[in-house]
Amino acid sequence: MLRAIVPVVAVLCATSAAAQSLAPMQAPGLLGIGPPPVSSSPGDASRETEEQMKAKGLKACKVGDRVLAEYENRWISAQVIEVSEDQTVVTPCRVHFIGRPPSGDVSVPPWRLRAEDARP
Repeated sequence: MLRAIVPVVAVLCATSAAAQSLAPMQAPGLLGIGPPPVSSSPGDASRETEEQMKAKGLKACKVGDRVLAEYENRWISAQVIEVSEDQTVVTPCRVHFIGRPPSGDVSVPPWRLRAEDARP
């Protein structure tokens, strides 16, 4: 019985010592050291600043336009269903997200919209 335990203890000690001697980037899976895991979500790949979005976004919208709307850091296919004529309104474009219930319709500024063929 003692002969079976000794090799197991030797392997465990050797693995622990080897992991501690490696730099964190060389042993990301050993002992929980290394860089944090990277998100695989496509929406997390790159975030645009508000200034970048204003430069790339639409300048105006009209009812019936098929667009991509930025919502919760994702670009979702939508259709403009209402446009406010009031110039003081910050979010004049009301959009309906395609395939979603009408309760999810939101009003957004035109710079948070892009032409549907301009998928980011």
